[in-house]
Amino acid sequence: MNKTKKILLIIATVFLFLGIAYDIFYIVNYFQTVSIDRPAVFYLIFEFISLFFMIAVAAMMIYVLWGNGKYFRERYRYFVTSLIISICINLFSVSTILMIVSIYFNDSVVFYQTKDKSKDKNVVDITDESQMTEKEKKIQELRKMKDEGKITEEKFQEEIMKLL
Repeated sequence: MNKTKKILLIIATVFLFLGIAYDIFYIVNYFQTVSIDRPAVFYLIFEFISLFFMIAVAAMMIYVLWGNGKYFRERYRYFVTSLIISICINLFSVSTILMIVSIYFNDSVVFYQTKDKSKDKNVVDITDESQMTEKEKKIQELRKMKDEGKITEEKFQEEIMKLL
């Protein structure tokens, strides 16, 4: 996951927790006020519903960000669900706005091509090795071995099929 996107989502989650704290404060404050000065019960019911959904959105956001955002693509449906719920509850909250802004940032691993001057071939590298899975590392090792001539094309294809 892109660092900017991750930071935006972390900040959005922090603001979600601040919203949860405010809802709890409002509910407690409702019961502490004199019954004559209390707003209608409808507002209390709405705050309970809002609190429930904000806790659900915060839990989904934590699940999406768990593992340093490594599994964001696999858990993208939870992000979209939390975004839709957040929009329905409060479109103009800071957390909702940050979640909407984060959609416009790329979340994939960046690939780039470099020229291998010794063999004049294009070699594909991954910019961030810490986010590579074991299969990706093994595939990269197999490509390197094939390019160096240590294994044949048939052996390379066979090993790739075993990994996939």
